[in-house]
Amino acid sequence: MKILLISESSTEDDIYRMIDQIIKIDKIIETHDISEELSYITDIRYDIIIINYDKVRIRHGDFKMIFDIRCKTQAPLLVILEGCEIRDKLHVLNMKADDYIEKPINIDELEEKMLQLLHKLS
Repeated sequence: MKILLISESSTEDDIYRMIDQIIKIDKIIETHDISEELSYITDIRYDIIIINYDKVRIRHGDFKMIFDIRCKTQAPLLVILEGCEIRDKLHVLNMKADDYIEKPINIDELEEKMLQLLHKLS
């Protein structure tokens, strides 16, 4: 299983550990900084992509990144948000993210959302 974690924060390690607990089979988890170019998206076929935003107010460029990723791949896309307003959550979905989860992250909720997204693939 190939999982891509795109993050802009130090909470990346915590999320990495949660994913490691959830997915109990062989996996490859790659991490990239949110500011990096997106060229790596098309190089590898990922089973799921997780974007971790570590801010309350999401900027236009953040929404564009979600849309750009969706244009490059059909891999399930889960966005982690921190205390965003409802309009930001709706905009994340309008940019074609498959789902979102809010911080603080509950490992059971993260597991269920990941399993649901992975189930859509099969």
